Amino acid sequence: MIIDAHTHTFPAAIADKVVEKLQAMGSTRAYTNATDDALQRSMQTAGIDVSVLLPVMTNPGQVEKLNDRAAEKTLHRRETGLFSLGGMHPEYENYRAELARIRAKGLTGIKLHPAYQGCDLDDPRFLRIIDRAAELGLAVVIHAGLDIGFPGHNYADAAMIETVLREVAPEKFVLAHMGGWKDWDAVEQRLAGLPLYMDTSFVLGSYTPPPGVFVPEEERRMLSDAQFRRIVEKHGADRVLFGTDSPWSDQSATLAQVRALLPEAVQPAVLGGNAADVFGISPA
Repeated sequence: MIIDAHTHTFPAAIADKVVEKLQAMGSTRAYTNATDDALQRSMQTAGIDVSVLLPVMTNPGQVEKLNDRAAEKTLHRRETGLFSLGGMHPEYENYRAELARIRAKGLTGIKLHPAYQGCDLDDPRFLRIIDRAAELGLAVVIHAGLDIGFPGHNYADAAMIETVLREVAPEKFVLAHMGGWKDWDAVEQRLAGLPLYMDTSFVLGSYTPPPGVFVPEEERRMLSDAQFRRIVEKHGADRVLFGTDSPWSDQSATLAQVRALLPEAVQPAVLGGNAADVFGISPA
């Protein structure tokens, strides 16, 4: 079972507008129109069995509605291949009850995005959410490192991540983008080997700008193959999850890249087994 542990979709009625806005913010190309149907077609082409959807709640008023939508999607996972986590916003007041409701609805984790939520990861509002989620056995996925659409401030750097581990010690703590997007020296030196997980989403090679947009090659360059291998070796392949960040990376190309960089012996775990354990995804 191949599991893409990091994907995003939007309702068909707004997907085109959302993708257009996000492409402009990040000067990066989308490889699908970010609808469920487009993701399913991409999965079929790539040979991916399950895609984990990570909803991002940009204001507290979205929390309950998006968690209901996530639970509904996950109910149909065996037919669609789409498995959604829930989410939380640091300004949502009744977070304890909502996290319990998430768990009761069958969701197995939440996504937090400090940059889009305008809050540093080590803020007490995030720490209490992570603590409550861990208490309930929920996985917590964090956008770690810089965000391509919010240059200049790192809302989830290595020091903040160390604070979370020290203060809360969540059992299922997943750092997207190999521990911290464009913060990989700090990841290699400070985070690799710690009790956390990392995913491979939107980190390899260079990203591609949308048509007509120029971004210098040096700026587009991401994690080198050599450093990717070093981080995986130091951290342990048993704590690395395959992810693409679709629609912002091509699933087929990313799967081929990860396969080419990893020893064959660890591929079953990285490409699906680890995510199945962390998120509780059983074979169809």
